[in-house]
Amino acid sequence: MKKEKNKKFKGAKALIISFFVLLFLGAAVAVILPLRPTYSESEKRELTKFPKFSFSSLADGSFFDGVSTWYADTFPMREIFINASSKIKSFYGFGDSISGFSDGVSDEIPEADENVPPVTLPVEDETESEATSAPDDEPVDEALIQKFGAVIVIDDAGYEYYNFIKSVADKYAATVNTVAISLGGKANVYDIVVPTSTDITLPSSVRKGMNTSDQKEAINYIYSLLASDVKKVSTFDALYAHRNEYIYFRTDHHWTALGAYYAYCEFAKSAGKIPAALTDFEEKQFEGFLGAFYNDTKKNAALEKNPDVIHAYDPKGNVKLTFTDRKGNQVKWNVIADVTDWNATAKYSTFIGGDNPYTYIVNEDITDGSSCVVIKESFGNAFVPFLTLNYAQIHVIDYRYWKGSITEFVTENSVDDVIFMNNISATRNESLVNKLSEKV
Repeated sequence: MKKEKNKKFKGAKALIISFFVLLFLGAAVAVILPLRPTYSESEKRELTKFPKFSFSSLADGSFFDGVSTWYADTFPMREIFINASSKIKSFYGFGDSISGFSDGVSDEIPEADENVPPVTLPVEDETESEATSAPDDEPVDEALIQKFGAVIVIDDAGYEYYNFIKSVADKYAATVNTVAISLGGKANVYDIVVPTSTDITLPSSVRKGMNTSDQKEAINYIYSLLASDVKKVSTFDALYAHRNEYIYFRTDHHWTALGAYYAYCEFAKSAGKIPAALTDFEEKQFEGFLGAFYNDTKKNAALEKNPDVIHAYDPKGNVKLTFTDRKGNQVKWNVIADVTDWNATAKYSTFIGGDNPYTYIVNEDITDGSSCVVIKESFGNAFVPFLTLNYAQIHVIDYRYWKGSITEFVTENSVDDVIFMNNISATRNESLVNKLSEKV
């Protein structure tokens, strides 16, 4: 009996020793600098750098705080753990993916009846769109069509399916209305719902056979729900008129800066402002961009052989930007950053420093005190730089990461214009719309 107890004790002791050995080895590996990552593919950002030592930072404790942040942010194999976590969350329906396809089930889009009142305020009369359906394009060779779940690749360009979900669209419209009502005329409220490339640049011969909702009808329906206090900015027709230009990326779900510029011009007209000309900006180009479609299609060879070129327009003049990252750090940055040497999948972050909870931009050449706040997801990044030549102050809120109340922020900062900027896919993403509704 005694021998059996000793045997069990030795076995337990061996397990305990093995556990602490593995724990020690893990800690040892974690502090080896060459093994620590410096860039996150999944988050599309540079990771925290090891803090610079100074006696003052040592005295006030900030040095060790920086070391702690660096240690946690650059832990070896962090990408594997993050991806595993995302996979697990996806099993339960969580996530903020904009280009995801909600199980392929679409609701029928109700007719945009102007007599149906919005949540509380009457509906403003809508001007019927003058755009007609897409003309028939040349038939596409079936051999050039590849399907990857929610993404379809035609030759060397990707497109995403869109499925309209009425309950989510209704909640999106109600959220915008609630902000407009809460502000009570203290600020102008604009809503911009942007179509994706599927209904703009995808060959109509392919589009006709796809089980994807009509984006123009969906946008018209959402706009029909908006209160008269909300100024609706239509971008569909403007983008469609330029469908043969490089207004959407081929390897990514975002629009290009040129596409964003055409939408900006429509906004400027709606806001009674003179849109800046492209010549008022310094054009910069960054080659080798491979975006979300490239990743979603498991690094499709056709897309990889023909990466996108990012054209960015940097405002001329005395324009300064500061953003607050997800850890609460304030960073001075450029409106357009040089991403020449950045990872191929991260180059969209050239615009306003990427997706940060809060960004503040000041144009010191404009002295009229004008201000706006852009409530956006990532589509807004390429749009914001153009506003810098119309406003003295621009606040940018990425509602996916920012914490606070939009109405309180606008009131406390005496903001003139509130601009909701979302692509059509975001308005059917329940997780994103829920996050937006929490910020009213």
